[in-house]
Amino acid sequence: GNVVSALIMGEGDHVVIALHGGGGTDRHFFFLGQGGQMGRRLANAGFRVIAVNWSGRGGGGFSEVDAAIAHARETGARKISLMGHSRGGELAANYARRQVDGVLDTVIQFSSADDQGLPMAKTKKLFAFNKHDPVASWQSAAFDKSAQPKQKIELGGSGHGVGALIKEKPDLGRHVVGILRQ
Repeated sequence: GNVVSALIMGEGDHVVIALHGGGGTDRHFFFLGQGGQMGRRLANAGFRVIAVNWSGRGGGGFSEVDAAIAHARETGARKISLMGHSRGGELAANYARRQVDGVLDTVIQFSSADDQGLPMAKTKKLFAFNKHDPVASWQSAAFDKSAQPKQKIELGGSGHGVGALIKEKPDLGRHVVGILRQ
C-alpha cells in the first residue's frame, strides 16, 4: 500500500536493500561516484539492489523498507539483506532488530552511528567504518555487542561516505560480495 521511490539495479534472487544516509533522498552513496562502485559491483555479482528513498531522519524509513521487502518477495527474492550508510545503517539495524532472527540474510552497516548491536545469531553482520570518522565512533561498540556471525572492517581514515571507505579499502566491494555469498 506504500508508494516508494526506488532505484533498482541488477537481477537475482538475493536482494540487497540499500539505505542512504541522512540528508534526504540522496541515493548516490551506492550508485554514483566512487561509492557507486558498491551498487554496480553487487549487481554485476548477481544481486538485485533496491535503493529506496526515505526521509533520512532517525525513527523514519520503516514503511519504505517494508515496501521494498514486500516488492522483493513478490518478485522472487529468496534472500533479503539490508545495507545502510550512516543514518541508513542505523535504520537497517533498527529494522533488523524488530525481525525474527533469520528473516534477513545479512545486515551491513557503513559508517553508522548505531551503538546497540545486533543480537540475531542467524543473520550475518558486517560493520565497516573509518576509525577516525566521528559519526562512526559507535561502530566498535555495536560490533562488540553483536552476536556471531559478524565481521568488522575498521579502516584508518576519517572519511564518512562509502566512497571514502572504498578509497581506504579498494576491495571493499569484493569483500561485501563474499559476505553476502556465504
